[in-house]
Amino acid sequence: MITVIVTVASVHVSAQTFKLSGGLREMLNSPVPSMTRGATSDDSISVLMKVAEARQLPAVCADYGMILIADLGNIGVVNISLKQLQAAAADERVVRMEKEGGFHLCLDDVRKHVNMAPVADGQSPLTQAYTGKNVLVGVLDGGIQYNHPTFLDANGQPRFIKVWDLDPTADGQSSTAVVLTDPAAIVARKFSYSSKYALGKTNHASHVAGIAVGRGSADGHYRGMAPESDILFAEFNVNPFSQDRYGAYSDGMVVAIKNMMDFAIEQQKPLVVNISLGINTGFSTEIKLFQEAVGRLTGPGRIIVSANGNEGGANSYFNSGNNQNVSMELTSESQPMPVEMLWRTTGSITLRANVLPKDGTARKIDFNTADMKNGMLPSVDCETYTASCMQLDDAPDGKHIYKMILTPKAGSIMAFSISMEAISTAGFEYYSAAAIPQSYTPTTGCTQSNAYTVALPAAFPNVIGVGNYCNQVLPNEYYVNENGEKVTDVVTGVMANSSACGPTWDGRTKPDVSAPGSSISSGNCYYEKNGDDVVETKPIAGSDATETWVCQFGTSQASPVVSGIVALWLQAKPQLTPDDVLAVIRRTAKPIEDVPNNHSGAGIIDAYAGLLDVLGLATGISALSQHQPLGVSFRVADGRLYAEGAEEGTAVTIYNISGVAVRQSVINQGFVSLAGLSRGVYAVQLGRQGSTLIRLGSF
Repeated sequence: MITVIVTVASVHVSAQTFKLSGGLREMLNSPVPSMTRGATSDDSISVLMKVAEARQLPAVCADYGMILIADLGNIGVVNISLKQLQAAAADERVVRMEKEGGFHLCLDDVRKHVNMAPVADGQSPLTQAYTGKNVLVGVLDGGIQYNHPTFLDANGQPRFIKVWDLDPTADGQSSTAVVLTDPAAIVARKFSYSSKYALGKTNHASHVAGIAVGRGSADGHYRGMAPESDILFAEFNVNPFSQDRYGAYSDGMVVAIKNMMDFAIEQQKPLVVNISLGINTGFSTEIKLFQEAVGRLTGPGRIIVSANGNEGGANSYFNSGNNQNVSMELTSESQPMPVEMLWRTTGSITLRANVLPKDGTARKIDFNTADMKNGMLPSVDCETYTASCMQLDDAPDGKHIYKMILTPKAGSIMAFSISMEAISTAGFEYYSAAAIPQSYTPTTGCTQSNAYTVALPAAFPNVIGVGNYCNQVLPNEYYVNENGEKVTDVVTGVMANSSACGPTWDGRTKPDVSAPGSSISSGNCYYEKNGDDVVETKPIAGSDATETWVCQFGTSQASPVVSGIVALWLQAKPQLTPDDVLAVIRRTAKPIEDVPNNHSGAGIIDAYAGLLDVLGLATGISALSQHQPLGVSFRVADGRLYAEGAEEGTAVTIYNISGVAVRQSVINQGFVSLAGLSRGVYAVQLGRQGSTLIRLGSF
């Protein structure tokens, strides 16, 4: 049980910033090693570091014995001894050092919902079929099966061309990096590190990658968006129990993204990276350097797509309005990670807590932020955890942000019931992804919502953040009611309740777009033959393995839908920038509510309408449909456009790429004449049934 009294005093708002991020200051100030923050002063860690000028980076690294892991100009990922952290931060050349994280893992009808058929069928609707050929798709995730049939091409050859994986060390407690570039050797490896050694032996990345780039099963089921793209994969260990979990921090993600981007530049191919991972930081300001670094890695032909997160149903955000006395009941589920609580206000806060964990002894804690030195208060050592409190960088509007952290010790699992009384002279905001308000009094004037639940890196400006549109119901979401009827409470045709929402820490709207992420079938582990999510299994000749396909749910599944579609757009125009992609999405997505908004973004992505826009093919013509005619196939031959399946007498209007109608006719004997039209690309409107694209002559 925790009882917290919060007193907020009005003070002059100052622009408080810190050179060391909150995570680094906590690591240095915590007197008790814990299972998640247990580095000692003799350890070296990797961090993001920004210096004033790019030319200073090598000298700063040399002066403090740092190893430069990744160079992004005046930002670098460096390895540094904890003993040197404070000295380096005090150097006037150093602007900021940052380490934040704790990332977690966040197809049949999908292709129909995002209008894929006109893009991938290879009919005459477009001048060619778009399948992601000559485009790289990177998957940064945990747990993949390299030799799953969905990742082979039509000739049975592997499509992985480079992977960054991990191998266990001799003690089995940590891992070392390994890079493979031989496709045959990659497939022979069979499973990535997290599939073989991590807790639960996850195959999350297999499912995600299958949605983006999978070729599907032999009978054509479960095909991904870009089935002919080449695949890059980086193993990102997100196991919170692992001793090498620091790989799942912001600096590690920057290195993984940079590795893929550098390889794409070397190969002179466009790349889209899918990240179905995230961390929830609410309105914390501690990720500014992370955001800037990721932004530098994107550009022409360098796109990042990321899952918005699945915390939308948690209602983690609370605003007291003008209420000065608020009582809150909070709960925190069992977890090995720290319980973090954020407060945003114009003043200082006194926190008096009586903490009773599920397993442990009650302990009183008294934190007064007015007594902070260098943004920190002394940590309190409790039986199964440590308690600490710090000030973060101020919010963009100048409000102060304070964070209280309850960190479990090694071997401890935290669970709390928290009774909190907040007494203030001004309103305050509260956010916690781990200690959620269950009730509060008074109710008048107070609000609770899913605001600020958007995950990183989906929240970043140069990353395409994707929400989860509920297109269908998972089999295990049905139940039998009292009348013996099979029913479900899940509503389809709307955004999934769990899909996380913006705004971002600096006030921007997220997600950018949405895609089907509910009940998505894709590939999974050969040997997982049973389970509620298994939709199909097939024996593999000459093997005891089984070709397995499973059905899963979340923004983790929605994100690769968008990544695969972006790969198709990159095939059409390899130099697309993140801003270009966002502009295409905003012009062509199908809104499901007023836009812009922090719930569904621009709406549901439309692969075909977006491709028309990317190619610049008369997308501004109001009379031109943004979908193909159903049941009609087109063929150009002998100076004629044949429309098989169209009714005789159907009106046909042909536009050039400038949007000018160059021919108006009707279907007569199954075709219209193209005589007199010069070579080029044209848009064809067939009555009110839809539009298609044709190409006359060769180029």
